[in-house]
Amino acid sequence: MERLDPRVRIAVVILMSALCFLLRHPATIGAAFAVVLLLWRAVGLEWGQLLAGIKPLRVVFVLIITAQAFFFPGDTPVRVELPRIGLLTLPVTLEGIGFGLMLCLRVLVLACTVPILTSRTSIDRIVLALTRLGLPYRAAYTVTTALNQIPVLRADFATISAAQRLRGSSAFDRGRFLQKVRAYPALVVPLVMTSMRRATLMSVAMQSRAFGSGAARTSIHTLSFRRLDGLILLAAMILFGVLAAVDRVL
Repeated sequence: MERLDPRVRIAVVILMSALCFLLRHPATIGAAFAVVLLLWRAVGLEWGQLLAGIKPLRVVFVLIITAQAFFFPGDTPVRVELPRIGLLTLPVTLEGIGFGLMLCLRVLVLACTVPILTSRTSIDRIVLALTRLGLPYRAAYTVTTALNQIPVLRADFATISAAQRLRGSSAFDRGRFLQKVRAYPALVVPLVMTSMRRATLMSVAMQSRAFGSGAARTSIHTLSFRRLDGLILLAAMILFGVLAAVDRVL
């Protein structure tokens, strides 16, 4: 998978992302997530990286399920039997909770699909693939730089968290929810300052290399579309069609 043409990876990511918006049945969305997990292992990623990427999304999942449980139009309210009170009907519906879980699964598929493109593939090859597909170089460089900054920001966040623990802060380990909220500025402010400093350094480096001067760009890398690339792309398109057809039947 490391020698796979980046254009094929981009096509697979686009197809899997489109499936997230086309599929409506939980079974087909679950099948798409299973395919993403297989691709995750095929590109050599570890399960620990998967869990580390999902962990920051927990708050998003809770907000999605809560919002859908209250506002999704459903006909089956949730009833809870409480001691000394009796049967209590909550202002949430089972259909809303189910729809919220399906939305969370869609977000999960999207979040797990992006590393399939960026892992084991250099930024230069991704930029070259995007430009070969017709995207302007400025836009291709912007997209790939943003994707490349995700693991960098994650590493900065871990470093700042470790520094706060060395200073005696335990809010993120054993603190309550309000304590964690109050401790967030101690993490967010250094993270923002570090990101701004890195952006300034990148700007100076790009200006010193005459980025965007208008001259025709060349690359030392070449992309070759092999038979294996065609077979993988064909398999991805067939899988896309099968899942879409099964979803319509269900």
